[in-house]
Amino acid sequence: MDRIYRWNGRYFGFIRNDRLFAADSTDIGWVDDDGRVWESDGNFLGEIVNDDYILRRTSMATPARRAAKARPAKPATPSRPANRAGKAGRAGWVDALDKFPDR
Repeated sequence: MDRIYRWNGRYFGFIRNDRLFAADSTDIGWVDDDGRVWESDGNFLGEIVNDDYILRRTSMATPARRAAKARPAKPATPSRPANRAGKAGRAGWVDALDKFPDR
């Protein structure tokens, strides 16, 4: 299991078996072999950066939508880790998880 954080340091969720889940174990999407992350409906979300973040390049054309994958069974919710210190902005990138303000 890999923990995923927002660029501002807040814990978002985790990746288990190439699936991205929110902190409450809600299925968000999947990760392909290239480290690209796709939402459950097949829309591109971003790329894994530094193993712990999902960012999207602002200069990159959005990849074509992919066929949605079957949703997995909801896993047990792991304990919530402490938040981290936020990171300074990264030119040309945005936090892809800002799409989910309530998570």
